[in-house]
Amino acid sequence: MNKDENLIRAALAEWQAAFCARDVDRLMALYAPDAVFFDAIPPFAESVEEMRRKLVGCFRYFPETFAVESRGLTFAVGGELACAHHLWHFTDLPPGNPACGNWVRSSFTWRKQPDGRWLIIHDHCSAPFDPHTGKVVPAPADAAAGDAAATGTCGGDANPVGWFEIYVADMGRARAFYQAVLGVELARLENPVADSLVELWSFPMQSAGYGASGALVRMGGVEPGGNSVVVYFHCADCAVEAARVGAAGGEVVRPKSAIGQYGHIALVKDTEGNLIGLHSMQ
Repeated sequence: MNKDENLIRAALAEWQAAFCARDVDRLMALYAPDAVFFDAIPPFAESVEEMRRKLVGCFRYFPETFAVESRGLTFAVGGELACAHHLWHFTDLPPGNPACGNWVRSSFTWRKQPDGRWLIIHDHCSAPFDPHTGKVVPAPADAAAGDAAATGTCGGDANPVGWFEIYVADMGRARAFYQAVLGVELARLENPVADSLVELWSFPMQSAGYGASGALVRMGGVEPGGNSVVVYFHCADCAVEAARVGAAGGEVVRPKSAIGQYGHIALVKDTEGNLIGLHSMQ
């Protein structure tokens, strides 16, 4: 997976997190000004401002907390355009809620912006129907019986841990070790923070695969050996989780800080002295 694929994957996670937070501004920030929506709810086509007004009206019917279950995420990136599709539905809604729990099909198209960001230019959400009855088909055939592979948390296919880093002293030696042992090729990653002495080589990343990927990192002032692996947890805004660390008995090592187009991170220690990372796009 290359840099652009990482950005698209993070944008998908941000879309679901923003929807679950009922944050219209945060959600619409993911769209280009000229984006066109084909929504499951009429009318047939809408602009960004029309969709914004619809969401403001719809979100008041959602409870304080709810979740999104997602499956079958697939995407592709090429040149200046990218696309993705998946199946999803709402969960944890009270009985009779108008948002209902029917499964829908969503597809997105992104366009790369001059500043390197990817913004959605087309959002298509629809539900299949039975041509004999004209009624919507509420779920895939296997969903009614449940799917052990599907998730029930806000964020859909995303697991809590989204990235790991293994710190090394000699990058050439470390790369040779992991490539020989795992039988893979590591790829050089662009340094996300200008003017910092950081070298990163990523492990292979599969867009539709399970689990998290990560990188070997050589950074001045960080000694390898012992517990020199850092895992990063997905957050909507890592400053929120970082603010809870002190009261929970931990320590903030590095407050929320920008890492360029990859978003923001905070580094904290848990009650046992383990260093962990918190990551968010905003």
